[in-house]
Amino acid sequence: MRSSRGLLLTLVLSGALSVTAACGDKSTAGDAAPAGSAAATSAAASPQADPRTELINAFNKLNGVSMAYSTSTESGAVASTKLTGSSDPATKATSGTMVVTAPGQTINAQLIVLGTDVYMKMSVPLPGVDPKKWMYFDGSKTSLAKLGLGDPDDPASVKGFSEAIVTAERTGTGAYKGTLDMTKRKVPESGAALVQQMGDAAKSVPFEATTNADGYVTSLTIMMPAAGQIPATTAKSTFSDFGKPVTITKPAAAEVQAAPAALLAQLG
Repeated sequence: MRSSRGLLLTLVLSGALSVTAACGDKSTAGDAAPAGSAAATSAAASPQADPRTELINAFNKLNGVSMAYSTSTESGAVASTKLTGSSDPATKATSGTMVVTAPGQTINAQLIVLGTDVYMKMSVPLPGVDPKKWMYFDGSKTSLAKLGLGDPDDPASVKGFSEAIVTAERTGTGAYKGTLDMTKRKVPESGAALVQQMGDAAKSVPFEATTNADGYVTSLTIMMPAAGQIPATTAKSTFSDFGKPVTITKPAAAEVQAAPAALLAQLG
């Protein structure tokens, strides 16, 4: 059995997610129009618009919209992650499942975030933890990035993404490619260190994206260069079910336990 510290080191490796999944922050540029409204056919669908402008509009449309999402990262032989779930930004709620794979170990986790309340189940044994119960974390005192999570109202970390777009070109109907300047993004401390290690390469990170007929981003792939001990990483995200109702409820009190102090100390 690995220690909780060893387990968290694996999760921290998945923290490349905090950089590769669009390096989102809490900015709120451009309120999104409800899915299916007339405003949903914005300039993002216009063939006359500049490709960069189209993408900026498409990413801004995701702000405040409930959705289903899936984000995966591949960091060579070091680690891979996959986070799949749904979110409702209006209530700052998200739920999902995560799989973290590292040499000799695979971790399965279930996650629920409701505002600053975070609940997690993991497939590996931890001292003093009942694996059948949810561990509770106070999100106001815990680093969600170290748990591989984005903000509760932006779990796939796409808010403010447009600030990082340097170049963009259209490669087909609703298809784009371009480069990002990651130094223009506000990222967690661990992510900022990775960006710094990339040097000038951080200013021209390749990406690909697609949008649908309603002007929403439906997929995003970012190809990050190697940085320090983290090898080159590819992050792929997909988005769907825009504006559909999402119901996320907290576990019953009898199914919840406090996260162990040793684990909390590593996430502070």
